[in-house]
Amino acid sequence: MSGAKDRAGSSLREDVEALARLGRRTTTAGERESADWVAGRLRALGADNVRILTFRGQSTWAWAHGAHMLAGLAASWVRGRTGRLLGVLVAVSYELDVSARSQGLRRLLPGCPGYSVEARIPSEVSARRTLILVAHHDAAHTGLVWHPIASAANRRRSARTDRAFPSHAIPLIGLVAATAGSRYLRLPARLSLAIGTLLSGQAAFSSTVPGANDNATGVAAVLELARRLKERPLPGVDVVIVSPGGEEAGSVGMQAWMRGPGRALERRSTLVVNLDAIGSGGHLVVSRREGLTGWFRSADVDLAQRGARVAGLPAPRVVTFPNVTDAFVARRAGLRAVSILSYDNGWIANLHLPSDVPENVGWATVDQAIALTEGMVEAWLAEPATEIPVRA
Repeated sequence: MSGAKDRAGSSLREDVEALARLGRRTTTAGERESADWVAGRLRALGADNVRILTFRGQSTWAWAHGAHMLAGLAASWVRGRTGRLLGVLVAVSYELDVSARSQGLRRLLPGCPGYSVEARIPSEVSARRTLILVAHHDAAHTGLVWHPIASAANRRRSARTDRAFPSHAIPLIGLVAATAGSRYLRLPARLSLAIGTLLSGQAAFSSTVPGANDNATGVAAVLELARRLKERPLPGVDVVIVSPGGEEAGSVGMQAWMRGPGRALERRSTLVVNLDAIGSGGHLVVSRREGLTGWFRSADVDLAQRGARVAGLPAPRVVTFPNVTDAFVARRAGLRAVSILSYDNGWIANLHLPSDVPENVGWATVDQAIALTEGMVEAWLAEPATEIPVRA
């Protein structure tokens, strides 16, 4: 048993190191190279129907955010009810964009193809359930907005309460306040929007981080889970592996997948498990809410707690996470979804920083995330399958 664990650990490290060497920024040649690498590993593991899917997007969230800031500034100079209405509309559009509900403004921006990977481990008998394992393979760029000083207050709050403020809270407040009737609100709001625009531009031109924790660890864990599931298939369960690109640009790859192959999923019999930045080394967490409005079902959060008991692990902490992950895209589409992450002192270790290298990965939480996923699946399969239709 220890030899098998050692081999799995060695493979996990090799996969993380291989991905961290690639510049995996969304819609770039590096993201395509990363997608090819993930697809090759899945084929080597014996997965079926491995394919690379394309989507349209931008290389960063920053262009859409900056466009909203500029639109809010423009609306703040329009007087009366018209200006206030425009400000509200921009604020609503911004929240919908950040929460990955609707990103209409992005259609007006120049775009390029991005790359996601899909593979399957089909059931050997008629399938009654579908398990979707998700881990984005793209990497973020850095920027002053991710500097530890910028996030210090939010990190302290999260460490104390497990509740972080949404990362877009200040710009959202600025968009609303910029069209308020009082000039004492408008002036500081305009200043905050101008600063937000500059910070978005600075982030857009910042370098891509190695992304060892976020999210080479998640990809490596999903590959290990795929290996185990190929060797020991789950009776009556189709397994789908999805490694989206574009998560760091606003979950655009996962949105495209849900509009395409994901549309055919049976809502009552599908479970989505998203592994994201699981190598912080402190402890595992599951999202109760992501961003401002990305709520998950209590029953799905409870499933993670039951899975921990099955796996003999400490219960993961239930948190409000400051940013939306790919899991919420699946949840918004009506699927059962759980987002597994890891924290070190209330925050993802080395989040979007150049220090996110393999040497700084905490492997204990990577191993725990794999075990938690297996425990969750066991707990899920123990639930009654009443009225779940059999699919060919």
